[in-house]
Amino acid sequence: MKKALLGILSLALLSAAAYSQKIRIGVVNPDYILANSKEGKKILSELQALQKRKEAEIARRQKEIQNLQRKLQTQQGVMSPQAVQNLQDKIMEKQKALKRYVDDAKDELARANQKKLGAFQQKMLKVIKRVAKAKGLVLVLDKRQVIYSDPVIDISSEVIGELDKMFDKQVGIGK
Repeated sequence: MKKALLGILSLALLSAAAYSQKIRIGVVNPDYILANSKEGKKILSELQALQKRKEAEIARRQKEIQNLQRKLQTQQGVMSPQAVQNLQDKIMEKQKALKRYVDDAKDELARANQKKLGAFQQKMLKVIKRVAKAKGLVLVLDKRQVIYSDPVIDISSEVIGELDKMFDKQVGIGK
C-alpha cells in the first residue's frame, strides 16, 4: 500500500515538474492559410476557373441535346422514319458523349485538386515547421481539430507571411 502511494505521489510530482516547464504550443488554420495566402488564392482561382470551364462545356452540350430533342418532338410528324431514327441515334450518341465528358471532367478536377493542393500543403507544412522552430514551439496543432485555443498562439498569419514571401520570390516580385 505504501509503495502504491509513493508511486502515485512521485508520478504527481513528475507531472507537476513537467507542467511547470512552459511548453510552447501553437495552432494553425490550414483553410485560412489557403484562402488568404497569395499562392493559395491563385490555386483556388485556377481550380475554380477550371471547374467553370467544365461546367460551361457541360451546359453547352446539354443545350445541344435539348435542341435536338425539341427538334425531334416538333418535326417528328413531317420527318421520314429513317430521319427520325437518325436523329434519335444522334441524341443517344450525344448523351453518351456527355456522360463520358462529365466523368472525365470529374476525374480531371479531382486530379488537379490533388496535385495543386497537395503541393501547396507540402510547402505549407515546411513553412509551419520553420515558423514553429523560430518561435521555439514544441507542438503545433491543426486548429480545425482543437476545441479552443487562445488567438495569441495562432501562427497562421505568420505562416501566410512566409508563404507570401516565397511566392513573391517565385514569381519575381521584390527582387
